[in-house]
Amino acid sequence: MRRFLLALCLAVLGGWPGIAAARVDIVATTTDLAAIARAVGGGDVVAVSLTSGAADPHFAAAKPSMIRRVFDADLLLSVGAELEVGWLPAVLQAARNPRVLPGRSGHLDLSTAVVLRDARTGPVSRAMGHVHAAGNPHYWLDPRNGRLIAAAIAARLERLDPNNAAGYRSRLAAFTADLDQRIPVWRDKLAPLAGRPVIAYHESLVYLASAFGFEIVDEVEPLPGVAPTAAHLSGLVATIRDRGVRLLIMEPYYERRSAAFLEDKTGVRPVIIPQSVGALPDVKTYPGLFDAIVAAFAEAGNLR
Repeated sequence: MRRFLLALCLAVLGGWPGIAAARVDIVATTTDLAAIARAVGGGDVVAVSLTSGAADPHFAAAKPSMIRRVFDADLLLSVGAELEVGWLPAVLQAARNPRVLPGRSGHLDLSTAVVLRDARTGPVSRAMGHVHAAGNPHYWLDPRNGRLIAAAIAARLERLDPNNAAGYRSRLAAFTADLDQRIPVWRDKLAPLAGRPVIAYHESLVYLASAFGFEIVDEVEPLPGVAPTAAHLSGLVATIRDRGVRLLIMEPYYERRSAAFLEDKTGVRPVIIPQSVGALPDVKTYPGLFDAIVAAFAEAGNLR
């Protein structure tokens, strides 16, 4: 911890009495991980995200600002499961910070803390679209996984900063208790969706469907990351009619033309949900993300 060593030197020299103010510097690849880290770390950490919650983290680009942040970091939190494969390796190489390289105590891949869905057992090729062999990386969209993410972050912070272990454990307990109270409320509000068929835009909402009991019967994309064709959209029209689908759920950064076409042809209602902390200006915390998701479904109506 470079700031800690600097603080120690200054304290010894009598130039800075605030040695105890040194905090663990955390960088996260997404706003969701950063938000959970702040909830668990409290005043003992500084946690920032390398990407915006309003953009698709798959397609972030390595930037000098990212490199500077990683260079100073004590702990790097990644989603893993190849979500950041297009840009994080380049950032790590350029930052030259051995503390946060994979396999070191300053690198925490949170995909190892949860059970991933849709892992591929056979060969994977680009002909299959933008797939992830290890499994679907959008696991933070199940709030039950939020508890596992928080526990893994707290455990790593205790290891890196044992002097503040009691605070990490206390804040983890509070965060977990808060989620335990909120999850039944969210489920109750979305109970009309249980068992209902929906269409999604991308294969990113399977964890959300698992958490709240609805069934994703098809996606607007014919393959993950592949733009829909006219033939595929025509097939979706038939699926929507045959299955009685009333809702199409999608993240804010996807194009809206396809959803408008399907709505015009079938009456299916698009539901634009925030997929991450910061996707909307007032979504500032991890529990707040699910409050906003529930509100988006309620605003769309047509749940029954």
